Amino acid sequence: MFEKASVIVRNAESLSFDYVPQTLVHREEQRTRLETYFRPLAESGRPCYAYLTGSVGTGKTATAKRFSEDMAAYCFEAGRPIETISVNCRSRNTEAGVILELVRNYDKGFPERGFSPDEMMRSFRAHVEKGARPVLLILDEVDILLKKSNIDLIYQLTRFSEDARGKAGVSLILISQYPIYGLLDEASLSTFGRGNAITFNKYTRDELFSITEARAEEALIEGRYAADAVDLIADVSSEYGDARFAIELLRDAASIAEGHTEGYLDTEDVREAKANINSVVTESKLLGLDINRKIALLAIARAMKNNLYITITAAEKTYGVVSEEYGRTPRKYTQFWTYIQDMDRQNLLETVVRNEKEGGRVTYISLPDIPSKVLAKKLEVMLEGKEFIASDVTELD
Repeated sequence: MFEKASVIVRNAESLSFDYVPQTLVHREEQRTRLETYFRPLAESGRPCYAYLTGSVGTGKTATAKRFSEDMAAYCFEAGRPIETISVNCRSRNTEAGVILELVRNYDKGFPERGFSPDEMMRSFRAHVEKGARPVLLILDEVDILLKKSNIDLIYQLTRFSEDARGKAGVSLILISQYPIYGLLDEASLSTFGRGNAITFNKYTRDELFSITEARAEEALIEGRYAADAVDLIADVSSEYGDARFAIELLRDAASIAEGHTEGYLDTEDVREAKANINSVVTESKLLGLDINRKIALLAIARAMKNNLYITITAAEKTYGVVSEEYGRTPRKYTQFWTYIQDMDRQNLLETVVRNEKEGGRVTYISLPDIPSKVLAKKLEVMLEGKEFIASDVTELD
């Protein structure tokens, strides 16, 4: 069934989102800062902390994983072994879920249910103390956990070494698309520190070309893809500065090219891949929205532009303009907020509430994994009547 070998792909693993290259291009500065922050851990086992922030596809997770693996190898060679653990807080988005993953790093068969977070934390501590190895813990997409007010876990982890025996402390790398300082309590901030933030900016077009070229050389068979295809992927993904998007395009274009008799990846395959990219923001989800929510989501997409997130105030302002454009009377804030909550539950957008330095709390909105321009175009087509369904004639609130 699978006897026929690929004529284009020679290493499919390197096209996976989970794959971490041995060398990360264009993230040398961030890597150097991590080495600076975590030198005390490497040299004496003292706990260290860092916070990585940046939008989707800017290399945060890959850099953290590459650094942790390389550091573990260095410490092992130096006779000071450390334990490394990585938890994605999107899949484990509760305090109990995260602690369960920590315990299962030592005990694979630890049961899913039957233990409280405190009991699991005691078990984790016992494993760490028994192994007498410092732990380097990566909490990816930690903002999802913190939005649920699970700040006590961060506090416990930053205070872990105070009661630990010997050098069995816990170091933390927190990763988030959004600023998290407003989501942490003062006790956690005092230990974690405000100066250990490392920013990952969006990749430039030339950087994306280098990343795509390096991945193509690693993943594809030489002579089976066009240099122009790599150029086009860099051009397309440069609008978003997203390396994940670039790699997804390369992977899907290679898959499309496999189905052609020529066995050669060219720019047409890239264009087809771009048209076929899937998202959690599917056509069916958008079509299922009534006209009021379509207009609200279009307003958010337009207001977002190249921003990582926008305030709900900015979104509401644009909502008023878009409503008038389509001949609708904008609903009041309470109803607009209901639309936002509904679409958050459907994963069409995400919201986070932050404490501001000036005082008060502000709601921020972001789009999870679809470019704002793409979303805006889809909604504009639907609202112009080219995609008409029953929900548009009902005035749903």
